[in-house]
Amino acid sequence: MGLDKFCSADGSDPFWDWNRTWHVGNPDLTQCFQSTVLVWVPCLYLWVCAPIYFLYLKSHDRGYICMTHLNRAKTAVGFLLWIVCWADVFYSFWERSQHDSGASSSTQAPVYLVSPTMLGITMLLATLLTQYERLKGVQSSGVMLNFWLVAVLCATVTFRSKIIQAINEPSTVCVFRYTTFYIYYTLLLISLLLSALSDQPPLFSEASKDANPCPEIGASFLSRISFWWITG
Repeated sequence: MGLDKFCSADGSDPFWDWNRTWHVGNPDLTQCFQSTVLVWVPCLYLWVCAPIYFLYLKSHDRGYICMTHLNRAKTAVGFLLWIVCWADVFYSFWERSQHDSGASSSTQAPVYLVSPTMLGITMLLATLLTQYERLKGVQSSGVMLNFWLVAVLCATVTFRSKIIQAINEPSTVCVFRYTTFYIYYTLLLISLLLSALSDQPPLFSEASKDANPCPEIGASFLSRISFWWITG
């Protein structure tokens, strides 16, 4: 398969291996599958939703929200995720330079450049969307909550796999990539938690002029879909 060469120079890392994912007592996904599908799925989701969501926000302006601690935290975590992804990219370039200079005999696979680059650009898009939501008065976003949820679910599979590899094959562990992944996973969990919270109401909106507004307007996305806002 073409993806085998994409994930490893010698084709030793297959995209799918039934002996590893099915015919085994402790099933696991291949590194190639984790580095491609599990990374690309949340990216694909956001890039497909972003144009439609952008047009929706553009036509549904509710007034802007002032910078709050919640919005600052979302922005800071988003930029940290972007930095972590690009740290992996620069590390891959460094590994390639080591190979070209003869200091290292291992050839770096293209996936180690493509996937973190795609993920880094997606994290930047997520951060920009968060700021655009603030300017359009969105207190809680279902689109962004779903994005962070999908990203966490995909990363959890990789998180489990990395722990198993560290226990069973400690000699194959890349300390730098393991460290950046654990930081990345922690930041994803924080982003998911922050996206579940509702921000302050926007200024100059029609709802802010109402003396007795409906609680649903300022409720978080999770509260709205579970009707928890009714309980007060």
